[in-house]
Amino acid sequence: MEQSSNLIQRCVNWLAAHRIMNLLLVLLYFVFIYYMHVPVAQLSVWVMNNLSLPLYNKVVLSISGLLLILFVIVMFVQLNKHRDNRLLKIIYLLFTIVIIIIHFYTMFEMNIEIIHIFEYSILALLIFPLTRRFGASVLLAIPFMLVDEWHQYIVLYPGYVEYFEFNDIMMDMYGCGLAMVSLMICGVRGEWPIQPLWRRTEFIFLIAGLVAIAIAVHTCFISLYQADKCSNTWLVLSILHGPITFWSQFPGRDVIYHIMQPVEAIVSISVLSIIYFGLDSFRKESNTP
Repeated sequence: MEQSSNLIQRCVNWLAAHRIMNLLLVLLYFVFIYYMHVPVAQLSVWVMNNLSLPLYNKVVLSISGLLLILFVIVMFVQLNKHRDNRLLKIIYLLFTIVIIIIHFYTMFEMNIEIIHIFEYSILALLIFPLTRRFGASVLLAIPFMLVDEWHQYIVLYPGYVEYFEFNDIMMDMYGCGLAMVSLMICGVRGEWPIQPLWRRTEFIFLIAGLVAIAIAVHTCFISLYQADKCSNTWLVLSILHGPITFWSQFPGRDVIYHIMQPVEAIVSISVLSIIYFGLDSFRKESNTP
């Protein structure tokens, strides 16, 4: 394992050399996310009730804006310090920030949902030493996202939540992508040389996942909508009533937002995964430690 003066790289190298410890940290952190949802949601509701929803949204927006400014400043400093792959880093940084902002204004029920960025960026950072590939770390976080959303949809809020929250999964992925771009910008080096995309485990895993979903839908083990449900259906991805429209209003609130439909979400998740595979595909490595 190469020695490096980069503190973040040294941390990555240490975790990569202690894989059992690394895997344990990943699992423990996910357990934390899994079981802390209810306490955090209750705290959020308490704050909202004391401030009012409009004020709460403004407070969250202000804090998010300030953190974004500070983050961009830090990334600008790091870009000047680590100049390799600079154009690639800038493109991915701007792309990720822009899609986060678009999602923020079009797919949020409440602004506090921005917390997904922080939750899953940490998970991706913990996964990275296991894979040493940026795109793979994003993809391997997806099963955790799916389990987390299944838990909320089926276990925590059955009936109240009327659809599988693909909106949240997309935001989780943005958080993972932002974490991986940040690692690159901060000079962290991944696996090199990198194999062609079609030979990488993450690409094969993505294709296998899509095939498995297609089989599950075809056999009605998973149904997209309530109307498609069969006697052997295990999971219905949407039980929304009424016609499907692009914009929806959240019940009891003056909030208009877009709910991602199952096919739309599956395509978006797949495309976004391939886009982040590009962090490994298009980067160049120098011989300088």
